[in-house]
Amino acid sequence: MRPQAPPSVPAPPRRILLADADAFYVAVARLADPEGAGRARLLLVGGSAEGRGVVTSASYEARAYGVHSAMPMARALRLCPKAMAVPVPWEMCALKSREIRRVLERFAPVVEQASSDEFYMDLGGTETLYRGEPLAHTARRIRGAVLTETGLPVSIGGGTSRLVAKLAAGVAKPGPERPGDGVHVVEPGGEAAFMRRFALGDLPGIGPKSAERLRRLGLRTVDDVLPYDPRGLATRLGEREAGWLYRCVRGIDDTPVEPRTEPKSISRDGTFARDLDAEEDLAREL
Repeated sequence: MRPQAPPSVPAPPRRILLADADAFYVAVARLADPEGAGRARLLLVGGSAEGRGVVTSASYEARAYGVHSAMPMARALRLCPKAMAVPVPWEMCALKSREIRRVLERFAPVVEQASSDEFYMDLGGTETLYRGEPLAHTARRIRGAVLTETGLPVSIGGGTSRLVAKLAAGVAKPGPERPGDGVHVVEPGGEAAFMRRFALGDLPGIGPKSAERLRRLGLRTVDDVLPYDPRGLATRLGEREAGWLYRCVRGIDDTPVEPRTEPKSISRDGTFARDLDAEEDLAREL
C-alpha cells in the first residue's frame, strides 16, 4: 500500500502595505523653511507663475479652493490668491525619501520604492516576528516611527495585494472630505466588499479616457462590472482588458513587491514659454 502524500497546507494570505507620504512636497517644503513655508496654511509648491510653472503639490487647505497638482501656478494663485508659492526643495526631498525608506526597511524584509513618496512593503513571513499582532497594529507602529524619525506624516494602506493596499492608502489619507486616520487595512476575505465603494475611474490603471470609454458602455462603478463573467466582459472589451478588469474589481492582484536595484525608466519634464500646437513644433522638440 503506497503511503499517501500529506495534505497541502494553503499559503497564508499576503501581507502587503503601502506607505504614502501625505502632501510630501508640501511637508518637506515646510521642514526646509519653518519660518516661511512652515507658517503658511495655504501653500503651493512648484514652478514660478512667471515662468509658466505648474503646481507640484498643494496643502490640503489650498486644495479646498480647487487647486491640484499639474495645474498652472498662475491659475492656482488666481483660485487661491492668499497662498504662498515656493519652489520644490529637491535635495531635501531626496534626503527625506531615503530617510523614510530606511525606517520602513527596519520593519519589512522587502521594500519597493514606487516613487519619491510611495513605498510598498511585503511583510509575508513576519507573523511570528510580530507575535501575531494584526497588520493594522504593525502599520500604526510603522507610521509612528516614520513621523518620529523623519518629521513626515504617512498614510498606510494594507491588504492581500498591491492593488488593495494602494486603494486602502487613499482611504487612510486625512483630508477635508476624508475622515481617514492614517491607517486602513482590508482584512483577508474583505477585498470584494472593500472594492465596491469605488468608481472605475478611481482604480489604478484606469485613466480619464478609459473611464469615459467604459462609461459609454454603461460601466461606471465596480458594482456595474461585478455581474459580468469573463466571457461577457470579453465581448465588450476584448479578452485582455476583460481579464484584467474582472480581477481588478475583485481586488485580485498577484504582482509581487520587489526591491528595485536599477531604474526602469528616466524622465525629464519642463514647461514651454508658449503652447505648442503645430505638429512640426512638437516633432522638433521630441
